[in-house]
Amino acid sequence: MLLLLQYHHISPVITFNPGTVHKRIFENHLKDLKKYTFTNLELESLYSPNVLERKVLITFDDGYRSVFEHAYPIMNEYGYKGIVFVVTKYIGKVSKWEVPLLSSLPHLKQEEIKTLHKSGWIIGSHSHSHSDLTTLTTQKLKEEIKSSKKILEDILGSEVYTFSYPFGKFNKRVKDVLKELGIKFAFKSSGKLKFPLDLLEIPRRSIYLIDFSISSKIDSFYNFVEYPKEFISNKFAYLSPIYLKLLKTFKGNPGD
Repeated sequence: MLLLLQYHHISPVITFNPGTVHKRIFENHLKDLKKYTFTNLELESLYSPNVLERKVLITFDDGYRSVFEHAYPIMNEYGYKGIVFVVTKYIGKVSKWEVPLLSSLPHLKQEEIKTLHKSGWIIGSHSHSHSDLTTLTTQKLKEEIKSSKKILEDILGSEVYTFSYPFGKFNKRVKDVLKELGIKFAFKSSGKLKFPLDLLEIPRRSIYLIDFSISSKIDSFYNFVEYPKEFISNKFAYLSPIYLKLLKTFKGNPGD
């Protein structure tokens, strides 16, 4: 069985941000993975996956600093590595695309990104500015991906070939641009694994504030309850681009 998980923010305190998982709950998730004998999934195995093996891929969107501060030490302890998808415009800064109610969060610094990479983590792109890519012109879309890849490759000294769609939004044109620019694996926010896999549309099982256990993500119960729950939860991500459009209308570009 292949289990691909999507996290965002890991926190040592209780918050009302739906994308936040408390660090104790996160550790319980890793204990569950160990209990079910899941081991690290190598990305290259997705070309020809063995669905009989219990493999897990733990991913983090947005590149929040909490990944380094809280998730990374716990994952080291349990023998897991991950992928973190970085929004390059906000490296070492605070996010500005979140709805204010959800609060703004600090992002990874360059040195933290390097440390994760040297420890065997994969560093991927989550675009440059966390824009809804489906609304951009093809020229702007290419600039968004190219600049993000270049910044990360300059930091790491190695190729960046993984991507996660901001807000989980994409279309065929976006996928075509990613392929043209050398992205080999692109991840969306939800959906069921179907074989053969479309490697530019890889579904993950999203983890949110209310996910106190991931046991239901693992067994067949997922199909009846978890998938609809994730579908509804992911729709709340659309609040952020709507908020950005309103903010640009009244104040100009919030990223400037």
